[in-house]
Amino acid sequence: MSEPQQSSAVFIVDDEAVIRDAVRLVVENMGHSVECFSSAAEFLEFIKPYDVSGPACLIADVQMPRVNGLELLEQLSTLDKKLPVVMITGHGTKSLKQKAESLGAAVFLEKPFRPTELQEVVATLLKQDTDEHDVA
Repeated sequence: MSEPQQSSAVFIVDDEAVIRDAVRLVVENMGHSVECFSSAAEFLEFIKPYDVSGPACLIADVQMPRVNGLELLEQLSTLDKKLPVVMITGHGTKSLKQKAESLGAAVFLEKPFRPTELQEVVATLLKQDTDEHDVA
């Protein structure tokens, strides 16, 4: 019998409920624990005391009111929260992608994306995060 996998947490931040729910369903179907947030501010309040020691990743929209996805990445780095991040957007440009990557986004996905594409990205990031925690 194989060793049970460590529980993985996936955080989703998107101001659009329809997108948030669709992404949640895709990730939950992979068997991961999912927490959803309708704003970057709500997620930042949640993550401040959170121990990011197990495999986890963040899926965040770029275009959100008040604190956008890029500002969220900046604030995460000031909190010293190391978390692989998938940025999603319906308005992607090369410069936006470069900016997101320079701020630490591991993957930049443009909407609409296929559910299987999101699943592959999440699986890869969680495996990498698991490997990094195993080494540490």
